Amino acid sequence: MIGEDPLDVAAMGYWMVKRDIYGLAGYFRRLGINDIENAAQFFAWLLCWHDIGKFSRSFQQLYTHDNLCVQKDSRNTYEKISHASLGYWLWNSHFIDCPELFPNSSLSIRKLKRVITLWMPLTTGHHGRPPVGMRALDNFHPSDIKAAHDFLLAIKSLFPDMEIPSFWDDDAGVELFSHLSWFISAAVVLADWTGSSTRFFPRVSQRMPLDVYWRQANAQAEQAVNVFPPAAAVAPFTGIETLFPFIQHPTPLQKAVLELDISQPRPQLFILEDVTGAGKTEAALILTHRLMSAGKAQGLFFGLPTMATANAMFDRLAQSWLALYQSDARPSLVLAHSARGLMEGFNQRIWPGAVSGSEEPDDEQPFSQGCAAWFADSNKKALLAEVGVGTLDQALMAVMPFKHNNLRLLGLDNKVLLADEIHAYDAYMSRILESLIEQQARSGNCVILLSATLSQQQRDKLVASFSRGSGCALAAPLLGDDDYPWLTQVAGREVISRYVATRKEVERSVNIGWLDNEEACLTRIEQSASEGRCIAWIRNSIDDAVRIYRQLLARGAIPAEKISLFHSRFAFYDRQRIETETLSHFGKDDSTQRAGRVLIATQVIEQSLDIDMDDMISDLAPIDLLIQRSGRLQRHIRDRRGRLKIGGEDERAAPQLLILAPEWDEAPQEEWLTSALRNSAYVYPDHGRLWLTQRVLRQQGAIRMPQSARLLIESVYGGRYRYSRWFSQSRASAVGKILLRSRVCSPNAPELQAGI
Repeated sequence: MIGEDPLDVAAMGYWMVKRDIYGLAGYFRRLGINDIENAAQFFAWLLCWHDIGKFSRSFQQLYTHDNLCVQKDSRNTYEKISHASLGYWLWNSHFIDCPELFPNSSLSIRKLKRVITLWMPLTTGHHGRPPVGMRALDNFHPSDIKAAHDFLLAIKSLFPDMEIPSFWDDDAGVELFSHLSWFISAAVVLADWTGSSTRFFPRVSQRMPLDVYWRQANAQAEQAVNVFPPAAAVAPFTGIETLFPFIQHPTPLQKAVLELDISQPRPQLFILEDVTGAGKTEAALILTHRLMSAGKAQGLFFGLPTMATANAMFDRLAQSWLALYQSDARPSLVLAHSARGLMEGFNQRIWPGAVSGSEEPDDEQPFSQGCAAWFADSNKKALLAEVGVGTLDQALMAVMPFKHNNLRLLGLDNKVLLADEIHAYDAYMSRILESLIEQQARSGNCVILLSATLSQQQRDKLVASFSRGSGCALAAPLLGDDDYPWLTQVAGREVISRYVATRKEVERSVNIGWLDNEEACLTRIEQSASEGRCIAWIRNSIDDAVRIYRQLLARGAIPAEKISLFHSRFAFYDRQRIETETLSHFGKDDSTQRAGRVLIATQVIEQSLDIDMDDMISDLAPIDLLIQRSGRLQRHIRDRRGRLKIGGEDERAAPQLLILAPEWDEAPQEEWLTSALRNSAYVYPDHGRLWLTQRVLRQQGAIRMPQSARLLIESVYGGRYRYSRWFSQSRASAVGKILLRSRVCSPNAPELQAGI
């Protein structure tokens, strides 16, 4: 019944405030309501308005029955408008002029109207999108409007202690509300799902007085609110061994994060730049635990560039995450990406499986399904878990015009956001990441960014985004070629930047060689395999990888069972199987299967997969990606037969990364790249970056880490060299496509500062 379902939802909201579910009571305290009963009653009153659009005749006609008290209507069709927008129209067109419906307040009626108008989109927009404002419509009969008015007048007496603070009409109050409205609107959604669940609130067939029904709904909601897991108590930080008992000798980076002063009350940004093998992940989690134990966060979300890297991080974090919390706590660990249900070993932990969401109709879902399908989609609720691991896009959608982005914002609040491999994102994704970082800073949350290679320009943008969000104007320091590895901390109005030493065992030099045709690459692969070495060829496109794989099979020089193909176009189950096989054949552990094996792959192996190739070929790619790819070449110490060694020198020939590239040309023409690597030219449209990469690697002759990391990156991304006019055109085209993609989203992108 229309009048009873809102009371179920209101009762849920009441107890969500009383129990401070997801910090809801804290948001109201920040808004000036310190009395929790007042806050709970106001939120319950607000939720009573969420479905007033259902009083419309157009909604009532969705289901008819002889026993329902709905007047016959000669009109069969109405304009299709969601009940969320209908409710918002009803407020703006009628009830805004009905002060008898308003809560108590010292504000004048005029100011009170203005304040309540701010709140109405939060409650009527309970399906994950703000309601649409309209000037005129005829979906309501006069009797519908009267019925809604009578209901709202009747429920007002159920909340005698609510009072709207005068602060809400001040400029400061409006600004604070605009920011917090995203989080409170997410709580509205949560209240609606649980309040609409027949598991907690069985349908009633007989009418009863509203005050009687309210008492019944309140008792049911007090039990139903237990579906929300209680906040887990964070364990005190007592040292590295708590999280990682296997670390006997911390790396310089891990020591550095132990020494950082994190006492600054404002949000903080940390950028960790170090070589592969420096223990960046462990350092980031050590720092996260310090921040959590200092009361700066309740949990974390670890975002990675791909599903494969997210799966690998989930497995790693599953070994240590419980140490972040006290032994009697029951926190949740959730994996978030589009195929997480196919990952063996993952178990959804936030909600009991029997919980179903709202059964009310949605604009894009059938009546029988409604929000239940949404509720079953864990990716939208995954960020609500204390600890989340997933692809970074799950967090980026919080600042993009996606339905229920408010749930993602709520999930990220009071959490440390960690983002790994941040150099791996293109300019478009990087721009969204900057928006997310700005939002996290505005919300008072800490951010930790990890990268092996980061340009000055990228660092400048990241620091600027965070400082904007925290209300400061700060700039990243200008670094020289020798300033690597590096740790940057933005704390309050200060940027702290320092050099970090490197362990001798992770210093490495990879020689560079050049090939200018595929036949030479195939010959080299066959030579390595015949001599018992394993070799990988990393191609920039799947089509090229598949074609070369088939050519190797057709040539017959290498047994088919010794040749593997790995790319992202496989079905997820097959991709997981191939990833497991790849790690088995080429991983760190000693394997008798690695000798003479060939791996034809794409970018899927360049990040976070711990594989160790004897030899490697790569298509020409941007310098930061080539540095990543070279990290999979002779990654661990082995003897000349490929067996893992505990220590000492590697007995294999000096590592050499062979790069397939066009013949070098000091004055390249327009077809320089497309004539030699057509698909690579499409994948990496900024051809000037590739030419600069080839230029600096020809000059240096090797990738020396960490000594030449900064020089290599800045030579390509730092604007030190001018392009030819052809490259200027390709870069302009690439930038234009990025801006076009941004513009596609920008007209509808949520203005987070403006509120709901």
